[in-house]
Amino acid sequence: MGLSALPSSAAQARRLVADAIGDDGQLCEIAVLLVSELVANAVLHAGTPCLVLVEHDAERVRVEVRDEDPRLPVMKDYGTTAVTGRGLHIVDRLSDRWGFSGDDVSKTVWFELDRVPAAVEDN
Repeated sequence: MGLSALPSSAAQARRLVADAIGDDGQLCEIAVLLVSELVANAVLHAGTPCLVLVEHDAERVRVEVRDEDPRLPVMKDYGTTAVTGRGLHIVDRLSDRWGFSGDDVSKTVWFELDRVPAAVEDN
């Protein structure tokens, strides 16, 4: 889904991810939080439209946010009273994997969440 460089785009991204995953469990809650952080970063730092892609299967959920700014993200450490600077720390803490890639005109920041397999019943 293509999104504008507006703060309201984070809400659109949350709905997209929740609808794509199709469950209301903890994995969905985490994915919604993390996509919100990545889209907010794209709006705040890139200031360009962004594209959100969601891939999922029985084993994992992968979400990518691509914007039109080639500057790669940097994890920063701000003071405890700062109102910004925690997004990538949250992504790092809650995702199973995350990363980014870029070229001369854009970058993609992504995260993955592993699905917890259902317990196998003994027969």
